[in-house]
Amino acid sequence: MRTKLFPLVLAVLAPLATSCFVSVDVGAPHPLAFHPPGSSFASALDTIETEELRADVRFLASEQLGGRDTPSLGLEVAARYIRSRLEHLGWRPGAREGYFHVYELVSVGLDPKGTGAAIESGETSVELTAGVDYTFFPRADGGHEVRGRVVFAGTLSEEDASGLDIEGAWALARESADVGWRGRRRNAEEAGAVGVIVVPAARAAEEEEGEPAPSFHETLGTPLERTMFQRDSPRPTYPFVYLERAAAERLFSLATSREPAVGEELGLSFVERRAYEIRETHELENVVGFWPGTDRADEAIIVSAHYDHVGTDAEGRIFHGADDNASGTSGLMALAEALVEYGPLRRSVALIWVSGEEKGLLGSAAWAKEPWLPGGARAVANLNIDMIGRNAPDALGMTPSLDHEAHNLLSEVAQRAAPAEGVGELADMDAYWSRSDHAMFSEHLGIPVAFLFSDVHEDYHQPTDTADKLDYDKIRRVTRLVMRMLVELDREELEAEAR
Repeated sequence: MRTKLFPLVLAVLAPLATSCFVSVDVGAPHPLAFHPPGSSFASALDTIETEELRADVRFLASEQLGGRDTPSLGLEVAARYIRSRLEHLGWRPGAREGYFHVYELVSVGLDPKGTGAAIESGETSVELTAGVDYTFFPRADGGHEVRGRVVFAGTLSEEDASGLDIEGAWALARESADVGWRGRRRNAEEAGAVGVIVVPAARAAEEEEGEPAPSFHETLGTPLERTMFQRDSPRPTYPFVYLERAAAERLFSLATSREPAVGEELGLSFVERRAYEIRETHELENVVGFWPGTDRADEAIIVSAHYDHVGTDAEGRIFHGADDNASGTSGLMALAEALVEYGPLRRSVALIWVSGEEKGLLGSAAWAKEPWLPGGARAVANLNIDMIGRNAPDALGMTPSLDHEAHNLLSEVAQRAAPAEGVGELADMDAYWSRSDHAMFSEHLGIPVAFLFSDVHEDYHQPTDTADKLDYDKIRRVTRLVMRMLVELDREELEAEAR
């Protein structure tokens, strides 16, 4: 079905976007320069309509786009759909040679010959095979070899990790539903561990008699799958290894104790090796539209959303990504129309739909490392939206919160503007500070950022994240909130906020 329909989709879109490269006359008058700023604020807000948002989400999250993986034909179609909207509305191209900022990524796979792990005790060495005896997460990195002694760390909860002497050692932790992998990683790193080894929880009596619990391999997937990163900057990964039950039992059979106390050394060493090989090189696209300002046009506020998702799995199931993040992608397209109705702000606005977010914020990192906007404009702030269509109608979160060290004027403006759109006090989402594209704009550009996010739900990263489950009125109101923020921020000084 997908193979037959993709050419049809492309044929429909082709007349709307005949060229990837559009010349930009930055010095020309703004197409709406006659429009007094602020004279049509109410009508601008009114252009943001639920039915238009629904139509965009239904297309982006359709089966024919196949989950918009990075890279994929579905992602390319989505990029051209967004570009067509910008062209139709009269937005200027925001990249050097058109609407597409093109960046290169390499696709890599684990080299089986250089990848593996071993448990070592005296003269005994037990070799472990990735994807069989153990798995690991996250997977993207440039390769490493990490060796160290093994110290038992309980579940690696804050209480267990407190006072541990594990500098230079692997922290061995029992699986527990009460402690997430991020918490374990944080606690282990703060204690000086070189990495984390997670082993299954002790067998429950009911498990002995009934169905065994899912293995880590079944839950997390194979670590031999491909991943991607920028050719010259693979990101280091903190080693986080999950031993399957048989491998864990072998480890304890070599240890000095089968039931160690928290903080006890197990009298053995563990080594994990990863090596990668380049499989393919890809050119990916961020879509960039530019709306020139008036007397402060050299300053640009970036509003961003990622338009990619995670694609299709080995069983052919499509991960539609309606909330994540067709919701934010569609919100940005509605925002583009609202700005046309409103007219130019004093500052310029750059809308950036980034790819590669699900692969590790790759698209936003590529843009932020080598930023370019028409006319030499420079970014002075970033407002990022992701997953804005689910959970309670009045629930919305933000990072940085007012208590976060990076809180800034954007945070304050968002809190002030939220009630006008029926949103309660913005929830603290600081746990997601490094999880979406705003983090790259903050890290590489040093500008103030804010991330609006409605939090995860039971369909997060599942094939069931479909268009019929979204609250389109909520997407409408969050998009209106962003418009309100842009207008208010246009009256404020942002230079002092940059870090």
